Amino acid sequence: MEKNELKHEVTKIAGNTWCIGEFRLVNAFFAAGREKAALIDTGCGIGNIGAVVRELTDKPVEILLTHGHADHSGGIYTLPDSPVYMEPQDEEMFREMPATNEMRRLYIETRVPVRFPGEGHIEAVSALVPKEEPVYPKQYIPVKDGDVFELGERKLTVLHTPGHSDGSVCYLDSRSRILFSGDTVNHSIILMRQPDNDKRLIRIYHESLKKIWDYQEQFDQLAIGHDGILIDKSIVRDYLELTGGILNGSITGKYEEVGFRKGDVARLGQAELWYQCDE
Repeated sequence: MEKNELKHEVTKIAGNTWCIGEFRLVNAFFAAGREKAALIDTGCGIGNIGAVVRELTDKPVEILLTHGHADHSGGIYTLPDSPVYMEPQDEEMFREMPATNEMRRLYIETRVPVRFPGEGHIEAVSALVPKEEPVYPKQYIPVKDGDVFELGERKLTVLHTPGHSDGSVCYLDSRSRILFSGDTVNHSIILMRQPDNDKRLIRIYHESLKKIWDYQEQFDQLAIGHDGILIDKSIVRDYLELTGGILNGSITGKYEEVGFRKGDVARLGQAELWYQCDE
């Protein structure tokens, strides 16, 4: 691949459903209904994800954030006419740590070598950072657990699943049998280090996993935020067993530094949990 050929990778994963990969850094997902469409997360805002969406549909598009982290909310500016939905507990983080061009360049410097091992591409991806600092909407629309987005013969149900962030949510599409999990469930999950290394956040995350598993008869796969696109729902069971083991003391991780991750990590089956993470 020539450096000037880097583009968003668009992969169809189900009927009227696509993954829009932002240069292997982070995934967004596009789900179209008969009347309107949803963009689930927006990447860091490197390149123009809005233009990619407009190649897929001319219907109205709503932006549904799985959480407020900058690598999932950074592309909002490319669809300025689309309403943005987010769980309110992530508002402070969303406001105080927005996606900036400085953040995008740091993200590229730390992540691109991991996603493109031996291939370089730092300069090519950096060239797609906006020339001017994007302007973000001042308003978002709050969502809560149980809310339903009607797209027209298709609906997405909100599940509040705190852990990775206080306002993390998943979107359940029982018709396509996909759970859009953002960073709630990936191949590798990060929970930030807690005061005195207490287990409060692990317990919160464990309860979120239990909630997801309560719906397991309605989905087969998870559409994940990083490192792949789709993963079998059995990974949720692995994370449940892993977090349960950490909580009852039968599993203890150890400190590691792997790429941009630094902290205490434990693994079980498909699950990798950085449960006292410093970075």
